Amino acid sequence: MTKTACACEALNLDGLPGLSKIVCLDEVESTQAVGRELALEGTAEKTLVLAETQTAGKGRLGREWESGPGGIYMTLLLKPETGVKFLPHLSVLSGEAVAETITEIYGIKTRIKKPNDVYAWHPRRRKWLKLAGILTESSSINKDASWLLLGVGVNLNNTPTLDTAVSVKAIKGAAVSREEFLQAFFRNFWVEYSAWEYGSQAKS
Repeated sequence: MTKTACACEALNLDGLPGLSKIVCLDEVESTQAVGRELALEGTAEKTLVLAETQTAGKGRLGREWESGPGGIYMTLLLKPETGVKFLPHLSVLSGEAVAETITEIYGIKTRIKKPNDVYAWHPRRRKWLKLAGILTESSSINKDASWLLLGVGVNLNNTPTLDTAVSVKAIKGAAVSREEFLQAFFRNFWVEYSAWEYGSQAKS
């Protein structure tokens, strides 16, 4: 795995499972836009774009995604061997991997709001609040996926301003390790991804 020198130098990203390259940036409009440029340039599969902040982060249907310091904002470039009809489910299973990781590490109760949101239970406010979002984008050739961008935004240590959103820090009352989250997320995600890719090939 190779990585660029970047503002994420404070993060120990060595040994993140399954990645071929990490492009780590200080501030971008969106990691999805950077990932799209890399995909069009023919960059290797399993390249991760990770940013400290985004100035124009987007969620589903073009909605704004707040991207202040302390959160996880990343796009993973994938080249799955599968047909485009199977791609929508990848958003759901990616959300499941995020939810599983949050519950596993922090003991926070989570649920999925299909197709692409992860909600967390805030025990003091006694309500479900948005914790993470997934955004996918793909290019296809003859009904087969050429490349796919998996965008993931997770509120860890950042402070969302929307009343409907929450961070792990706000629930736990203290900052958490972004490295720990990334390690656990990719460990969980690759298990889900491999099963999805294999299963979709079998159904093609």
